[in-house]
Amino acid sequence: MSYLCPTSASLKTQKYSVFNIGIIGSGFGAVGLLPAFKSVKGCRVVAVCTNRSQWPALLKRADLDAVAIAVPPQAQYLIAKAAVKKGLHVFAEKPLTATSAQARELYALARKKNITHGIDFIFPEIAEWKKVKQLLDSKRFGKLKHISVQWEWQSRDICLRRWSWRTKIKEGGGALSFYFSHGLYYLENFAGKIIDAEVLFLYAKGNPYDGESGFDLNLKFKKGVTGSVHLSSDSRGQVSHRLVFICERGVIVLENKDAVVDNFIVKTYSAGGENRVKVPKDKQLKKEDERVKIVRILAKRFVRACTRRQQMAPSFAEGLRVQELIDRIRA
Repeated sequence: MSYLCPTSASLKTQKYSVFNIGIIGSGFGAVGLLPAFKSVKGCRVVAVCTNRSQWPALLKRADLDAVAIAVPPQAQYLIAKAAVKKGLHVFAEKPLTATSAQARELYALARKKNITHGIDFIFPEIAEWKKVKQLLDSKRFGKLKHISVQWEWQSRDICLRRWSWRTKIKEGGGALSFYFSHGLYYLENFAGKIIDAEVLFLYAKGNPYDGESGFDLNLKFKKGVTGSVHLSSDSRGQVSHRLVFICERGVIVLENKDAVVDNFIVKTYSAGGENRVKVPKDKQLKKEDERVKIVRILAKRFVRACTRRQQMAPSFAEGLRVQELIDRIRA
């Protein structure tokens, strides 16, 4: 079924017998987005574009309703902009763009065209992260006072000394943009808006570009919470992600090792002692990238929102917010 950029009036009555989506991007596009969207009921992947020069042809398909994009931020801005202009729904990778100006333009255009838009912020969709959010919202241990994050591993670029756009700030790279775009989103999900930040950037030896390999970051939130972050993508032998939530009457710890979204555990510490919180695990198919089961949650939400002509979260709005924070911190 072709999708002809409908008017605002027709958006409410647009129906899909089958929802057709195209995947743009090699790498995570192939191992993450493709299996995630293929598994969504009522969604059909009608085209996959792994060559960046071929995406204009994909957007011309008459049977296309939406695109899911996994390319570098600078290229994503161009592709998403062209797709939105055609009235296509867009599911984007993080970070949304390389600059706040680009993100602001995309968001404004998406609102004007009244299309559904989503973005791949995966961590708050993990079962253990949802549990921590519930504990914080319920104030079981009182008000949240401080969040600390320690995230360490060695990236493939640094390990192999194969420098790429991921280490070029102007292309949306650097540890703050490429990796901690996730973190800025999930921190505000836990503690509300960030209002102030101080940063010290760290750099890998031998990097010919300007992108940082890590940083130490101090944060203040609107609700009075404080935060501290240590991130290093140049920590040989370390693969760990640890968040500590210090509350009035206890501490919550969320952590994993040797994985991206797998292996997380939740522990609490209070006057009653240490407690490991039991959390039902997300289902994982055999031989599937660990991230797919989480992306699938967002893919289902995106398709449902598109077919119902609704908006989803996270969306370009959250992508813009994160990009504004990145630019403010860099400044």
